[in-house]
Amino acid sequence: MKTTRLMTFESPIEANIVKGRLENEGIPCFVTNENFSNLMPHYNRILDSGVQLMIRQTDYQKAVEILELNKEKELLCPNCNSKNVGISLGKNWFKKIVVIFVSLLSVIPFNNISGNYLCKDCKSEFKNK
Repeated sequence: MKTTRLMTFESPIEANIVKGRLENEGIPCFVTNENFSNLMPHYNRILDSGVQLMIRQTDYQKAVEILELNKEKELLCPNCNSKNVGISLGKNWFKKIVVIFVSLLSVIPFNNISGNYLCKDCKSEFKNK
């Protein structure tokens, strides 16, 4: 029987919570890469590494329905509730560019650089929660 990856998590705790929920619904599953993610946390999110939740291919649709993974969350501005939102590097964009450049030269991952969002209507900057 073939298995497939359902989700990738940053921590084993999150993965085991979702695993428990699926097992309560009768879907057998298991967690991989738990130890690697604990030993090398700076490699999480790079090339899909992290704690992975694996299930049978035949149970994939049922698991997606149980966890409601198909629902797309729309990004809205918290100030004006506008949908006209884009990505912004933020006020310290130069620092982020330097970190990326140094990371590339030293071959160290730089996965924790997060950008902000910019509302194009009210010009406010915010982070997605």
